Amino acid sequence: MTNLTRRLFLGQAAASLGAFGAMASSANPQLVYKRSDWKIAEFDRLVKNPSRVKQVFDENQIGGGKFLNNIKNSLNGLHFGFDIPSDQIKVLAAMHGPANALNFNDYVGKNITSGNG
Repeated sequence: MTNLTRRLFLGQAAASLGAFGAMASSANPQLVYKRSDWKIAEFDRLVKNPSRVKQVFDENQIGGGKFLNNIKNSLNGLHFGFDIPSDQIKVLAAMHGPANALNFNDYVGKNITSGNG
């Protein structure tokens, strides 16, 4: 068994997504989550947080990490440009599709290839 690096995992994931996309035309996938799929208590805690500024970035392309610059620029503008204290700024990056792979480290790949995941 080979240790799967993040780069190899991303390459295999992209190939799998391409194959899945070809099959998806005949499948009927669930594209919208139902309320029962959410951890409502955690979601409510995020939504009801009393921070002055809340911002969500919807990201599905990695794009060499360019989306991180957008988040950084927003944080800098809010904090330094508008003098909003950093503890009053809440930012969420909702990563899905290929960008979701950034949520994982090499541990995922090692356990997938060893049959533990």
